Amino acid sequence: WKEFSTSIKLGVIEDTSNRTRLAKLLRFISSHDDAKPTSLEAYVSRMKEKQTGIFFMAGASKAEAKNSPFVERLLRKGYEVLYMVEPIDEYCLQSLPEFEGKKMINVAKEGLNIDDSTQAKE
Repeated sequence: WKEFSTSIKLGVIEDTSNRTRLAKLLRFISSHDDAKPTSLEAYVSRMKEKQTGIFFMAGASKAEAKNSPFVERLLRKGYEVLYMVEPIDEYCLQSLPEFEGKKMINVAKEGLNIDDSTQAKE
């Protein structure tokens, strides 16, 4: 993964005709297992029953993203969060607004009320 991750992420950004197929190859560090990158498919399979989106947090490092107050609130409620720690990660997800019908949700975005959205999903 280390050798091809940047190329695959660039492919998601630039190759609109193959974006869906390339998205299945993406791997990100996750709060589920922060030692081994996870696929978006695996994330979706672990989502809570009524969860409608894929939560992610961008940061300069895994520690910075993990220790964000936005992430801590979600983790306390039992939600998994993807950590975008490479410069290209957040840009890649901007090109991929959803995966398998699940919207990408930046937990640090202004206006995102986690309490309201999680209550609706629980």
